[in-house]
Amino acid sequence: MSERDTKDFIDREAELELLEEAWRKGGFALVVVYGRRRVGKTRLLLEFAKGKRLLYYAAIEAPLEELREDFARAAKAQLGVPASGDPIDLLEWLASTGQRVLVVLDEFQYMVEADPSLPSRLQRSIDATLSGSGVFLAVCGSAVSFFERELLAYRSPLFGRSSLSLKLAPLGFPQVRRYLGGYPIEEAVLAYGVFGGTPAYLKMLDPSRSVLENLRFLLKPGSRFYEEAPNLLRQELREPRTYMGILAALASGERRPSLLASAAGVDARALPKYLAVLEELDIVARVARVGGRGSKLDFRDNYFRFWFAFAYRLRHLIEAGFAEEAVRHVEEGLPRYMGPVYESLVRELLPHLYRTGLVPVRPVEVGSWWSGKAEIDVVAREPGRATAFIEVKWRTVGEEEALEMLEELEAKASGSGLLSPENYYVLVVKRAEGRLRLPERRRLLQLSDIETALSGASGRGAGPA
Repeated sequence: MSERDTKDFIDREAELELLEEAWRKGGFALVVVYGRRRVGKTRLLLEFAKGKRLLYYAAIEAPLEELREDFARAAKAQLGVPASGDPIDLLEWLASTGQRVLVVLDEFQYMVEADPSLPSRLQRSIDATLSGSGVFLAVCGSAVSFFERELLAYRSPLFGRSSLSLKLAPLGFPQVRRYLGGYPIEEAVLAYGVFGGTPAYLKMLDPSRSVLENLRFLLKPGSRFYEEAPNLLRQELREPRTYMGILAALASGERRPSLLASAAGVDARALPKYLAVLEELDIVARVARVGGRGSKLDFRDNYFRFWFAFAYRLRHLIEAGFAEEAVRHVEEGLPRYMGPVYESLVRELLPHLYRTGLVPVRPVEVGSWWSGKAEIDVVAREPGRATAFIEVKWRTVGEEEALEMLEELEAKASGSGLLSPENYYVLVVKRAEGRLRLPERRRLLQLSDIETALSGASGRGAGPA
């Protein structure tokens, strides 16, 4: 890790390098950085700003005149120059100096709300003045729909003007594992299952305590961990109660869209509209049915998975002051809860498992398979060559049980219509007792193998001896 890697800045190395590359090219640049609240947009841009001449301005919801006064004060305080308060005037003045300068306009949607002409005026300024300057303009914000539909869409005046567009999603497990390097792998997976990959939520963790010990401090009224999920939904969405009903139904296990609509009390015809918004916010994701039509739904963000599985259901206990009892309910329910978390994690990590030879099938197509009551948790295919059928269990298994599970998996696979010239049957568990001697096409993986895959070492887990 570089010197940049501190507890205040969690990963984002790839995004940081893209920004640095755009800076090194010289000349004018317009960069758009957006994503859901708390994913680390501002922190990324401030890390990028180190060592650069900078004007950073975070807009507020206010009338235009108040915003312009606020902007003028920021320009004077940071750059020592008088400004009219119109950002276009300041950008063109900075362009005239011939100097390299970074201008960050955070929560840019509020500036456009107050002055709807701003995108059009900025487009004209880029074409006439800014394009030949050393101004590096970064616009940033958390209104995902605004950035995707109003700023980056074809009809936007700024369409085609951006040098780089970054939508920040929650971190994946490899990055979270590095941040939680002091935890054993099982505790790190548990933390990912509870806090997800949003940097602001991960920073709530006290790494000197276990996940359950942390929850004793965090699962109570007034704590940011407890209040964040409903607050974010209220801030981001027009119908938060409807979305909360959908997420509660999903957390209860209703993963097929038709069943989910019924459980959430939503008209099935309207459900796709709500799901599209939740996908846009990186809260839920669709899992494809490999080899057929249809999909099932899953949480992409484990913080929301946990909140709706536990905090939402236990809110009466929590708000009545019985936090310790609520945590006991969580402790009892975690083994079952972690099943779909682990399944989702295996899908996420398939590229790592393939690169290290643990799952010897290139994951060109990834999803699940189901028919009636039969289901295969994870399927990875390289069409025309090989398929991996994967069963995932968040528990410790013995030799006899593992063999039975692999036999059942192979039987389900034979009826799936997905068999390829090469087929592999993989059981992924939390921990395996003993060391099985398995046929070449059967594999048994456990958490220690996932740790190996993330470290980049090659290995074959508890496969053929």
